[in-house]
Amino acid sequence: MSPKAPYLILKIQDERDLREEVRKKQDEFLDVYSLYLQSSLAWVKDDVRLKAYELHLLDPSFTFQI
Repeated sequence: MSPKAPYLILKIQDERDLREEVRKKQDEFLDVYSLYLQSSLAWVKDDVRLKAYELHLLDPSFTFQI
């Protein structure tokens, strides 16, 4: 694994923890996506993709294309 490769480590004990983490990741994703829509900066687009990936790891039904 390269030093810049993203990874996600979570401690989820029950369904409630999972729902809270999904909600948190959704908020993070929407914040970054909103910033991307306003700025169209390449580094923000990369962050949008990362947040979408993290959200998909928690909720496999979540899909996003940019």
